Amino acid sequence: MTILYSAVAGMVFITLLSSVAGMTLAAASSLAHDLFAHTVRRGQAEPRTEMTVAAWTSVAVGIVAIGLATMVQNWDVGVLTTLAICIGASAVAPALTYSLFWRGFTRTGLLATLYGGAACAMLLMVFSKAVSGTPSAVFPDADFDLFPMQSTGLVSIPFGYLAGWLGSRLDHRRRAADSREHRRLYEENEARLLAAAE
Repeated sequence: MTILYSAVAGMVFITLLSSVAGMTLAAASSLAHDLFAHTVRRGQAEPRTEMTVAAWTSVAVGIVAIGLATMVQNWDVGVLTTLAICIGASAVAPALTYSLFWRGFTRTGLLATLYGGAACAMLLMVFSKAVSGTPSAVFPDADFDLFPMQSTGLVSIPFGYLAGWLGSRLDHRRRAADSREHRRLYEENEARLLAAAE
């Protein structure tokens, strides 16, 4: 039994370590390549300078992460797990479902699903009973629980699907209006275009 516990603990530790390393490298790469090289240096940064910035950025991200972990070590961070699941179900799941099964899903619908579902989940979670109003909440002494549930999924998941559908429909309507406008402009100028071609 001890060997089984050790194996499971080792796998969990390796999984967490790889996740943290991946997020740290992604943040460092994004800040060094996108922010520093293309914004600050206008695409003129040398690769060696960019690598140095990435290394120091990874150190800074690690220090900030350690500081935040130290600050919240006594908090009930189970709410973060619930929030991550709710964001995945409210933003990522509708985007994947629409992408796979609806041919009318557009880029505007995708952005509406991702931003709308994630924002709805986060906003409702801030005002839920998991954050305040109960003895097991993150802030048990505060009381700003306007949303009466522990999890936001019952509201935020349908909202994510609705945002994707609405964004795609509005995008189709806008494209149809643009197409009609282009057709009207062509018809108005058709005679002049044909006369110039002759």
